[in-house]
Amino acid sequence: MNFNVMPHDPALARPDKLTKLVAVFDQFHSVIAQLNDPTAKRLVDNWAEVRRQYVASVGVPRSVLASGMEQGLRETPMLLQSMSAEARKSAAQALAEAISSHYPIFAAKDAERLANIKARGSIRSEGEFHLIRHQVDLLEGEPSQQQELRLLYELVRKFEARGT
Repeated sequence: MNFNVMPHDPALARPDKLTKLVAVFDQFHSVIAQLNDPTAKRLVDNWAEVRRQYVASVGVPRSVLASGMEQGLRETPMLLQSMSAEARKSAAQALAEAISSHYPIFAAKDAERLANIKARGSIRSEGEFHLIRHQVDLLEGEPSQQQELRLLYELVRKFEARGT
């Protein structure tokens, strides 16, 4: 299975979800490979092995592979938390750019989830917490985003207070 080759049938010319996800991860890992960070190095090394396994998968439906990769994409911001603040910001931006370039519907769904959390005024799950935390990483250091960051920090604070 070669994820870099588009199908020859014109009716299938649009890339499927798996192809989009592989492109997201390829771009993301090529950018973070340039970071001087041990977590980034581990992620890049891990992706090389995971990608080989996906390419070599025989008899597994592409939709099943895509589902697993999409879950991995949702969990990627959690993996960035152990990076230094500077590396984490670069990695978060690289992830956002890769998603925007290759799988914009994913970004649109996350934007909708983010809007719902903010409108509700509370985080309900670990997944929502990590979505908010990833958004914080993207916005920190941007002077024009201070009001948005205050709102996100408050959501995080309230969620973390529930656990204590």
